[in-house]
Amino acid sequence: MYFVYFVVQSAIKIRIDHPSTPLAAALPRRETMSSISAPRLARLSHPPLALRNVVHGGRRSLVAIAGVAFAVMMVLLQLGFYEAVKITATHIYEQLDFDVVLLAPTYDQFFAPGEFPHERLRQARSLDEVVAAAPLYATFNLWRCPPYPVDDPAVAWDDERPEPGALQRWLLGDRLPRPLKRRELLLLGVALENNPFLGPIRHAIEAARPELQPAARVLLDELSNLDFGWPLVGRFEGWELGRTAVRVVGGFPLLRGFAADGVAICSDLNFAELCDRPSTESIQFGFLTLRRHDPATVEATCRALRALLPADVVPYSRAEILQRESDHWVRQTSTGQLFAFGVLVATIVASAVIYQVLSNDVRDHLAEYATLKAMGHSNGYLSRVVIVQALLYAGTAYLIATALGVLAYEATEALAGIPMRLTLGILALTLFVTAMVGLVSAVFTLDKVWRANPADLF
Repeated sequence: MYFVYFVVQSAIKIRIDHPSTPLAAALPRRETMSSISAPRLARLSHPPLALRNVVHGGRRSLVAIAGVAFAVMMVLLQLGFYEAVKITATHIYEQLDFDVVLLAPTYDQFFAPGEFPHERLRQARSLDEVVAAAPLYATFNLWRCPPYPVDDPAVAWDDERPEPGALQRWLLGDRLPRPLKRRELLLLGVALENNPFLGPIRHAIEAARPELQPAARVLLDELSNLDFGWPLVGRFEGWELGRTAVRVVGGFPLLRGFAADGVAICSDLNFAELCDRPSTESIQFGFLTLRRHDPATVEATCRALRALLPADVVPYSRAEILQRESDHWVRQTSTGQLFAFGVLVATIVASAVIYQVLSNDVRDHLAEYATLKAMGHSNGYLSRVVIVQALLYAGTAYLIATALGVLAYEATEALAGIPMRLTLGILALTLFVTAMVGLVSAVFTLDKVWRANPADLF
């Protein structure tokens, strides 16, 4: 509490003895205890009025700090969810190697891409600047999720078992008892000789390439929801995709998102077979790699592709599609808007808590404030007391909320499997919001202090 007070006091104190002195020059010099004057030692040993108000508040101050800390933690969580939406909006595109992507005119977002003829990739490859053209197939299909324990038929066929709660899922993890069931999974098909992925996913596909060539072979996302059964690979043999029995021959790491809780990858031929497609001639994505990757070359190639290709396909640069996908999930869907609205609601709650506590405190000590006025203290001094007191509530609550937020982020990521990143930007924005909550609450309380009349004491 003392640390928060001195931080707040240093932040809002205005030196009036040298008003024209720059901020750097106004900082106090380093002093030893022997050089500190008696009045200053007295001020250090007797906390200022705002700090004493908070400490004297006792249970009321604790309730206020707890309420504000809860609201601030909600702000942290909502900002974390909002950041997770931004991360997962483009996380699949970020794993792909391309400068330009060809998409159907009906493309909405990655999980609803539409289709166009494979021939358009061959036509695009005729441009000198295009050095590689890789198709990607994508659709949702039903996945047979294994039971746990895998060798307990009583659990496997227990359809009446109630859905476990979030806490139970977190504590038990992959040991959570669950029946055999089917869930939708995102299936991606790639041409094994023309792998469009980058990094770990590319290496996983290349390593499993011989095993992916036979029929009904897939790779399963290692980071998918536990229901899809990645921890049980090697112990369960009843995998099915759609109406076809499949074999899981390996895994790859891909973050879960808000639209797809699990992902599997197979060859393009297996994709057509597993999804009951007549051929591989209709594709969802066409990824083009250029000789040069500078923006001018990419833009010129997009213009050339628009002139070359029919209207049943549209080229987008990497920057354009990433921006479009982010805009869709963050601004156009309810997902991003919901979390942004949650920040607003949590901020209003925090403001209401601080205002209510300050208002009651000023009302209970109105006679004391009037006495201070009678002793010659100005409205400015009393305003400073109230503002510092509000910032003490807010600052202490922020420190508590940040500590709890770290735990909440880890628990949420473990439960939901979405990337929760407590970045410096989130911490800074939350600190700003918390400080503004304290200031605004204090400003709305100042009127009562200013109306305190010494004459009312008699």
